[in-house]
Amino acid sequence: MDKLRKWILYAILGIFLLIQFYPVKQPEVTYDNPYDLIKNVNVPDDIALKLRNTCYDCHSNETAYPWYSNIAPVKWLLYDHVEEAREELNFSLWNKMNKEDKADILDDLASEVLEKEMPLKFYPYLHSKAKLTDTDRQKIADWAESYMEELYE
Repeated sequence: MDKLRKWILYAILGIFLLIQFYPVKQPEVTYDNPYDLIKNVNVPDDIALKLRNTCYDCHSNETAYPWYSNIAPVKWLLYDHVEEAREELNFSLWNKMNKEDKADILDDLASEVLEKEMPLKFYPYLHSKAKLTDTDRQKIADWAESYMEELYE
């Protein structure tokens, strides 16, 4: 039985090592984003900081990949998550959106932050700066709603 356990362990280790060589394209990171929300909109500093700390890793082109993002199978999940998040909302492309899309996104942002759907539950455990208090959540929602009104003035 001990011999069987060793072989199983070696097989698992071998598979883990082999999957590291499976090529997966990492979503591109760019810091020169001329259409970015924070660069183009007068976002209060405290809100801008909260957005950067809680949203920008997934919802912008400025993703800061952690060390474990290079280890399969975590990288597969992480890269896929970032791609999907950017498709849903990419703050780096904010000024390329029309007014109606911006308003819809701001409305969703306010409700998802208040309802604690965003950031995702696991994210603040891995990124301590992403923890939002109820007050933080309310400030972000209030800003989003206020900015949404400004769009139609």
